[in-house]
Amino acid sequence: MDALNQDEINALLETFAATGGQESGSKTVDKQVKIYDFARPDKFSKDHLRALNSINMKHGVLFAAAMGAALRVQARADLLALDQLTYREYCASVPENTLFVEVDLKPLTSTAVFEFNPLLVSIWVDLLAGGVAGTGSSVGSISDIDKAIVKSMVELVLRQYIEAWGCCLALKPSIVSMSTESSMRQILLPSEAVLISGYEVSVGETVSMMSICLPASAIEPVLPALTMGRTLNAVHNYDAADPALVKSFEGVLLDCKAVLGRTSLSFGELADLEVGDLIKLPMNEQSTAEFWVGNVAAFRVSPGVAGNKVAIKIENLIDITERQ
Repeated sequence: MDALNQDEINALLETFAATGGQESGSKTVDKQVKIYDFARPDKFSKDHLRALNSINMKHGVLFAAAMGAALRVQARADLLALDQLTYREYCASVPENTLFVEVDLKPLTSTAVFEFNPLLVSIWVDLLAGGVAGTGSSVGSISDIDKAIVKSMVELVLRQYIEAWGCCLALKPSIVSMSTESSMRQILLPSEAVLISGYEVSVGETVSMMSICLPASAIEPVLPALTMGRTLNAVHNYDAADPALVKSFEGVLLDCKAVLGRTSLSFGELADLEVGDLIKLPMNEQSTAEFWVGNVAAFRVSPGVAGNKVAIKIENLIDITERQ
């Protein structure tokens, strides 16, 4: 390889300076760069947020109705916002001494936060203890006794949350812990992206707040179901009754009767009836009777004998269109 002399080197430098320092034949390509702010994550599309907003609005309506019935007072729970934040920002936005409830929302996530403003907790305690909801101008710290009292209301919130998500996912929530200490809030990484549902809760004339915090990573796997309206892992067994529902009705007494048949009598025949008279019914061995629950004809039955007792055997359910 021949070495360049000084004149040739100078010529190359002059050519390089004349072309602006660019290589011959090179092309500049303008790249479209999208700036991603790691401090303010944006993980959900408008369609996803619309579906999530619908679920949370439904939860607010269900919870307000259940809360009003439980406390015997007018109640509302309006969804104010559905925000994507970091967990650090969320913790900074809630007031001191607020009630943090860590919930295991299987199969969605093992860590979720249901937060209740101290004023809301104070109202619940007053009403559940037999008092009336005050103005809430002064709210003290939430004691362990207060937590025990309002646990039933927290469970009420969770039951309505199950129903709100029922169209997409069968949730099985359980309370992990209830705390007001700031040191106990570090259940997620400060930089972790979360989805916040903020509610304005009105109990009587008093207005307070509550919020639900879900890790964004937990919601991402179910996003296709949210937009397509499918149900994930939801098993509906309509043949088997819910054991808890059956147990709640065990002590309820109902008036039941079997109607073997019907016949018509004139007023004169009815007036002449005496003890011991027999009334012939238009029935035979193949005829079925009706089993009434309250004032509703529920089943078709066959009369018979079980041991030394008269009995009926349920044959089939009477269709609602056949009931009189």
